[in-house]
Amino acid sequence: MFKKLKSNPKYGVVILLMLFLGIALPDFGQFQVSSLADKLRAAMDLSQSQYSTIATAPLLAGIIFGFLSGVLMDRFGIKVVTASIVLTTVGLVMRVPMGSFLTQYIAGILIGTAATFINTTAPKIIGQWFPREKTTQFMGMVLAVANLSMALGIGTAALFSSVSAAFRFSAVLAVAVLVVWCLFITEKKGQGTGEAETVPVGESIKAVVKHRGVWLVSLFCLGSVAAIGSVSVFMPQALISRGMTAVQAGWYSMAVTLGNCVTNFVSPAIIRRFGTSKKRLTVMVCLYSLGEVFFVAFGWRAPGLLLPVALFLSGFCAMGFLAFYQTIPLSLKGIGQRYSGTATGLIITVQLAASVVLPSYVIAPIAGDDYRLIFLMLGAIPLLPAVLSPFLPVKDMFEKK
Repeated sequence: MFKKLKSNPKYGVVILLMLFLGIALPDFGQFQVSSLADKLRAAMDLSQSQYSTIATAPLLAGIIFGFLSGVLMDRFGIKVVTASIVLTTVGLVMRVPMGSFLTQYIAGILIGTAATFINTTAPKIIGQWFPREKTTQFMGMVLAVANLSMALGIGTAALFSSVSAAFRFSAVLAVAVLVVWCLFITEKKGQGTGEAETVPVGESIKAVVKHRGVWLVSLFCLGSVAAIGSVSVFMPQALISRGMTAVQAGWYSMAVTLGNCVTNFVSPAIIRRFGTSKKRLTVMVCLYSLGEVFFVAFGWRAPGLLLPVALFLSGFCAMGFLAFYQTIPLSLKGIGQRYSGTATGLIITVQLAASVVLPSYVIAPIAGDDYRLIFLMLGAIPLLPAVLSPFLPVKDMFEKK
């Protein structure tokens, strides 16, 4: 029955649903930690720096596996993504006993494995099942689900009776997702824009590392994502410092990830409608980036009803172009579908390296518990894509059109 179903030309819809589940699992589990910050720090006697290290440990998986995951996808196909979901499930189960700092840190790295592999390989997988003009839209949907799961992780974690109870829930969820994934996932066979093929490792690495456009896209993604990822880590604690309860802070913090979610549905359509030339795209990148600068730096201090609006807009501006950036390699001459997995792997590695290094090893040690300074420093990061916007590597995209 499954074999016949998987041969259906419309099975791409099922693959898209599997990507939704695969990306939702690690992001939900990871962002539970943000909402449970005070409880976790008290239970394990963690410093701010130790907590930040655990909270960002899933992102470290991007540094370890980011580039490698793309190379492995180009060489071995979808089976490497399945292996990553197994590792994430192990990590979510491993953290339940709440052992030592080291145990939580290792579990966090394992939890981030599936998110890294799916973020890296989703453009290539989507390109195998759908035409090129649909890839940005569907990649946006994958990212939207990721951010919705982050919002649910933040917003629901404080409702559990204890940290262990929240962790047990995500562990059970992980086992269920793993079973469903193994039943329904398959490689693309037959005709399509991106029929599955194996690419020699050395060939793909050489093509990607020497390509200027891939490195530029990496910097655009770094500037957009590094700040907003850290905002989700620090926001609940910052709002608690303003006098909110943990539950209130968790719910308000959801506005950031809801902004991420909405923009990944809405912004690809806006880009498709108005981004019809490099000049227009340059202006749009500047507007989104400068919006992120302002709302990240000052949004958390907004009064009353302006607070959720400001937090929502910080997420909306930050993630609006991410799906577009991540699908640019499909259009780059010398990259295309053949090397897109490796290219996205390099992009994810650079992006997540900054997301780990900046909050844990630069901002937290300098700013400590001074949340005004933390968010001012985070707000400076999105200036990078604004400055680089004239160099957006989209020439090949418009030539193809």
